[in-house]
Amino acid sequence: MRFVEFQDSKTIELQSAVVNTLNNIRGDANDAEQTTEISFNALEQIMKNTGYPQFNYSLFKKMYDSSETLKSVVDDFDHEKIIIKTEKEMAKDEPMNYDNIGSTDVVKKMAKSALKKRI
Repeated sequence: MRFVEFQDSKTIELQSAVVNTLNNIRGDANDAEQTTEISFNALEQIMKNTGYPQFNYSLFKKMYDSSETLKSVVDDFDHEKIIIKTEKEMAKDEPMNYDNIGSTDVVKKMAKSALKKRI
């Protein structure tokens, strides 16, 4: 059996509400081509307004640890804020060019030096 099968339906509903809320925020940020975050207090208030008064940081942490869906939406979080994964953040990391990295230059020099010693 999976862990999800042991969760009660109220926790699954809460997790779904959190993911939907964060996805809505992410969608707005993607449309504006911006990065985004939400304060944890704001998310907590949204969840309480939608009928989940038991929502808090420790419950969010437990849900995050057990949910791949939530991990796919949240980039990072702490007690103060939640940073949401957006297209802008994903695009900011340029692909690595391994030939122009300083550490490989050192290896190239060492290889040339060793080759010269062999000749």
